[in-house]
Amino acid sequence: MNVPLIIFSSQDFDDLPTRKHRIAKKFASQGSKVIYIEAPFTHLSAIKDPTYRPKVERKNQIREVSQNLWVASPPPMMPFYGRFGFAQNSACRTLAGFAKKAIEKTSFPKEFACLFYLPWMEPVTRMIKPKVALYDCVDDHAGYGGTSSKSFIERAEGKLCKKCDTVFVTARSLAKRLSLFNPKTVYMPNAVDPELFRQVRPSPEIEKIPAPRVAYAGALRWWFDTSLMLEVAQRMPKANFIFIGAERNGELGEEGQRLRSLGNVHFLGKRPQEELPSLMSGASCGIIPFRQNSLVASVSPLKLYEYASMGLPTVSVPMEELEGMPEDVVKIAKTSGDFILEIGKAITEGPNKKRMEDFVSKNTWEARIKTFEETLLGLWQEK
Repeated sequence: MNVPLIIFSSQDFDDLPTRKHRIAKKFASQGSKVIYIEAPFTHLSAIKDPTYRPKVERKNQIREVSQNLWVASPPPMMPFYGRFGFAQNSACRTLAGFAKKAIEKTSFPKEFACLFYLPWMEPVTRMIKPKVALYDCVDDHAGYGGTSSKSFIERAEGKLCKKCDTVFVTARSLAKRLSLFNPKTVYMPNAVDPELFRQVRPSPEIEKIPAPRVAYAGALRWWFDTSLMLEVAQRMPKANFIFIGAERNGELGEEGQRLRSLGNVHFLGKRPQEELPSLMSGASCGIIPFRQNSLVASVSPLKLYEYASMGLPTVSVPMEELEGMPEDVVKIAKTSGDFILEIGKAITEGPNKKRMEDFVSKNTWEARIKTFEETLLGLWQEK
């Protein structure tokens, strides 16, 4: 049975793929019609941040990117939807109205399921009335700060959880909190597609950088610990540190500039996912150098699974989701000294490939999405 699905995403479709992209493509490939609504943005962000210019240029566009899959780029909306109820309702009216436009343009079925990725979207469920409503919580959204109010987001998220038929979460800490609002909460951590992240030869670009290499692939945002990496890179001058990902609007600040100036540090910028294996290949380990806060405490680090699939052990700051994982897969570093020590061990000892393969085989997107599909299909048939 094919279930038509509308995804209200927190990412744009051309961002580095995560679970929401995989769900969209998987459902479409199996014959379900899917509308992927890209991340919302405000009039204010469009003015303040030049990186939003492409979003402004494609606003209101609805385009078919493959059979059964449409990507819809919403118009800008009122700011402060994460702080004030009137702004939240205004933003939700904008999104709901745009969703109805996409439904009409694509001749979408009248009955459909909705998958939400942002915590303040409960009003949308009342405005478009999906047959099944699901919330996939991948972060502690109240920990983002910015223009959002922590207490407002927590209340809004509670309402969304109560409204949805099932809540999915990536982390045990999220499950503990959100199950208080909805007992039908399913723990579904991140995973990997082994075929996409298999080991390949290093690219010529990487071969020019002397070994040993230490690599990071992911967003370079405010949660990236530049202070930690500055100290580690300075104290390990013989190792080369490779950072793959985009920095938004100078968020790494002055310490980020100092990090860039080091001779053993290489920032490669944002790259397509298909290039990552050749850029990461030949590294001694992958790293997760995040700041310690409530947001990071509730993360299911996608890059851990991707590193493991490429045969790289991970050195990471402490996270609840990493507790109990095999030591051959991930080493936890509580201090900068520990971080340096564990990177050094990874360089000298090399990976345990058998343990990596076993770990990856138990954590595939195919298995995770099957859990999601079975849950959604069961809810669909009940109604």
